[in-house]
Amino acid sequence: MSTARGGLALGLLAGFAGLTGCASPGLPLPPSLKLPEVVQAGTLTATRVGDEVRLHWTTPSRTTDKLLIVGPITAEICREIAGGPITGARPAETTLTPPCAPVVARVQVTPGASEAADPLPSSLTSGPAQLLAYRVQLRNAAGRTAGASLPVFAASGPTPPPVEDLRVTATKVGVVLEWRKRGAGDREGGTDGVDGIEVDRTTLEPVARENADSAPKNGLPGAPKQPSEARFRVEMAEGLDSGGTIDRSAQIGHTYRYTVQRIHTLALGGQTLEMRSVPSAALTVAVRDVFPPEPPAGLVAVPGIAGEGQVPVPAIDLAPDLSIDLSWEPNMEPHIAGYRVYRRDLNGNASDAWVRLGAELVPAAAYRDASVTAGHRYAYRVTAVSGAGNESVPSGEVVETAPAQ
Repeated sequence: MSTARGGLALGLLAGFAGLTGCASPGLPLPPSLKLPEVVQAGTLTATRVGDEVRLHWTTPSRTTDKLLIVGPITAEICREIAGGPITGARPAETTLTPPCAPVVARVQVTPGASEAADPLPSSLTSGPAQLLAYRVQLRNAAGRTAGASLPVFAASGPTPPPVEDLRVTATKVGVVLEWRKRGAGDREGGTDGVDGIEVDRTTLEPVARENADSAPKNGLPGAPKQPSEARFRVEMAEGLDSGGTIDRSAQIGHTYRYTVQRIHTLALGGQTLEMRSVPSAALTVAVRDVFPPEPPAGLVAVPGIAGEGQVPVPAIDLAPDLSIDLSWEPNMEPHIAGYRVYRRDLNGNASDAWVRLGAELVPAAAYRDASVTAGHRYAYRVTAVSGAGNESVPSGEVVETAPAQ
């Protein structure tokens, strides 16, 4: 009997030891409601463009329990009038309804960059500007939400008129943009004027090159890599529309797409807001290397005697004793491949005929013509040639007489 009792006691002790050796699981956690996190302040923006407000934000990837979101997410866009006209209340003094209401749009979103648009009713696209407050709240597949974001603001009222008759032309100095300009008296729809014009440029695929072996591979030599998207403001002299601008940063060998918008900036309820016109029609232009360089300047000619070591310049290898030395100012454009020299023999039978000297490009801004005849008068002119083979118009003409033997 005692033996049996001892065995039972040992068994109970062993069982207790086994239980105490396991880690305690702790208190059970409540089930997750799988609520998407609230859209964070700073990721939500609102931009007034034409008759709609465009919103962008970052949809979180986790729930309020820090679990990855699984299943569809619905974003609800709420719009409220947060103040009156320009003299209305400041946003800090405006009480927004705690629930996200009224909902003006619903869109299906996924974690990451998200967007939506709110087409405004006619009552909000005319009349005095009012402050509009926008919030976004996210609902899971069960329709539950952790709440709305903090508000961002846009303005109601009329926006500036769109840019019309846009034209883009590739030139040597850059891409020239022109449009129908508007003057001080062209104020429409109750706005108090356009105070900014903005150009959006998208860099597309590089253009095909006619001379791929000699043309620069990445635009002009030494030019920085082009960003795929660029935006810049147009100067407005005395607040007036100039009707055009030049994009001097455009590079040879690229294709660009341009749109232009007019902008009106206003202070409303303590906020500085922009109202943008709808973008102009998008136009595309290819900037090809078809523009000739500037003609060389400062051409001078002096008689010389070959072998005196005046200037080590290229010469036609006829080994005469006479020469005429030419020099000019170097062309400072970055894509110059060399120069061509032309001559007229004013004492010859064809004094009006220009003849090119040498088959190769002259690499430096100097040339020795050693094929002259003693006592003959010669006229010279020079052209510059780009890497793509584009030749400039001729320089000014100079005349010199070869020395008598």
